[in-house]
Amino acid sequence: MVNKDYVVCVPSYKRASVCNEKTLNTLHKHKIDSKRIYVYVANKEEYDLYEKILDKNKYNKLIIGKKGLVQQREFIMNLWPEGKHIVFLDDDIQSVDLSLSAQFKNHSLDYFIKEAFEECKNNKSYIWGVYAVFNPFFRKPKKEMTRDLNFIVGAFYGIINRPKLKSIKLTISKESGQKEDIERTIKYFIEDGVVLRFNKIGFETKYYGKEGGLGRFEERLEPTMESCKKLEEKYPEYGRIKVRGNGMGEFVLKKIPYQTEPERKSKKTVRKRRKTNKTKKNK
Repeated sequence: MVNKDYVVCVPSYKRASVCNEKTLNTLHKHKIDSKRIYVYVANKEEYDLYEKILDKNKYNKLIIGKKGLVQQREFIMNLWPEGKHIVFLDDDIQSVDLSLSAQFKNHSLDYFIKEAFEECKNNKSYIWGVYAVFNPFFRKPKKEMTRDLNFIVGAFYGIINRPKLKSIKLTISKESGQKEDIERTIKYFIEDGVVLRFNKIGFETKYYGKEGGLGRFEERLEPTMESCKKLEEKYPEYGRIKVRGNGMGEFVLKKIPYQTEPERKSKKTVRKRRKTNKTKKNK
């Protein structure tokens, strides 16, 4: 964990105008150096379109990666070296709010990002995130930072890159992309016993957009529930399925405190035994 520099990686699909007007504009307003910013698209057709629309003063490089959010993130991680500090941002971030944080309200977004990675180093965490809901009412009473099992939303988070570590690679959400951030949160927590979340920091986005991204709300209902069922089957000790009033399935994480290294190793041993026993039964 020695690399103090960072890059901002923005996966985007069929939303060139959105990416330009929202995320790139937000980063520009917060004076994030454009040399840090990389936008990743799915193919040559998308590349040509984005190249025409994106403001070239607001990003460093446009790169053709993979189609599919999980595949694109994996492609990005494989491009950067071990230990690289990577910030992932969705392409439709309208604003970032630091004003509720006593620690960061008088500082820049750049300062927050660097400090978030420094806290990772101090707490032996390889991932940090922010609060998933923008509404200040929910953020105000929260602790400044937590280390326990808390949801790290995929729209805005940072990692210390470990591209060769198989145990954190996503499998359940790889096909549809649904609940990829939940699966990531669980896998990092199992591996490291800690995930950092800065609960006073908020951002504005639209989780279920009409174009590009992961698809429209109606299109996501069935694959989302399927992912939730798979998560519950594989990780019953880490969460449970909950269905919202609008019919959208969620996998709600249980409140599990951060774990010391001996505790983490013990739980990994138990999981391996369960997996071995399950394999024997299936035979």
